[in-house]
Amino acid sequence: MPQFLLIAESIYEKSEEEKLFSEDIIEHLNRLVSMIRQEIKDTSYKLKYNFIDFEECLNKPANECSAKLDISLMPTYKNKGEYIMWLASFIEKITLGGREKFPPLANTLLPSCMLANPYSAKMEQAKVVSEKSAQMIVNYFRSSDYKKVNKVPT
Repeated sequence: MPQFLLIAESIYEKSEEEKLFSEDIIEHLNRLVSMIRQEIKDTSYKLKYNFIDFEECLNKPANECSAKLDISLMPTYKNKGEYIMWLASFIEKITLGGREKFPPLANTLLPSCMLANPYSAKMEQAKVVSEKSAQMIVNYFRSSDYKKVNKVPT
């Protein structure tokens, strides 16, 4: 996501400098896609779609659209921080490639490098005490003394 934030910030700054923001949503989104295309031109990112029909995305449910995008929650460009975050996630949804996600570190660490949990012994002791208490409660309700006092049918 950080790489998409950098692209989003760059696009926002260029749009702000050149006053390219538009109140017409369709025009605004088409301009965004063309700016994204220019920004990622010399990178390992590629656009998933050659053409996105934003009118279709706005008027039909997402599962009926050719491009599976939900742009109904697009913030106004006047809220800079919120808009940049939305734009970064939008760029992430419409692009392919780039740096792949790293595998979890736990898969690559040697067992000798793993640290033991200092609370695991205490948790085991607490579990044993809890199970013992639960068994005592069950045994009480099954006892003949309880059944005599409360006249529980057998």
